[in-house]
Amino acid sequence: MRNSKVRARIAAGKLNLRVRDLRNLGMRTEQMLAQIGVYSATELRRRGPVRAFAELKRAGVSSSINLLWALAGALEPWPEGQHWREVSRGDARLSLLLALDDYERRMPGRGPP
Repeated sequence: MRNSKVRARIAAGKLNLRVRDLRNLGMRTEQMLAQIGVYSATELRRRGPVRAFAELKRAGVSSSINLLWALAGALEPWPEGQHWREVSRGDARLSLLLALDDYERRMPGRGPP
């Protein structure tokens, strides 16, 4: 856990984080996300875990559902995050799966559902 001054600077946007600085995410995930144009934690937050995961899946980079849990855990609660296993077993699991299904149905370039 980061100290309160660092958390405050991150929350205020005064400290830029790399993707690999986020909980659950490392260099490999950072490299995968770079393939879809996500180069920073700020960009990942902007896209959100569902969109980022769907884009990775569509690009053929990853299709492991555990990555969705890791992305969601990295971003909520900001900036500490939570362990991906907590996400996979928690209340957010169903809403993430439904949001992913909805996003993939509406994803541009896809045929009718």
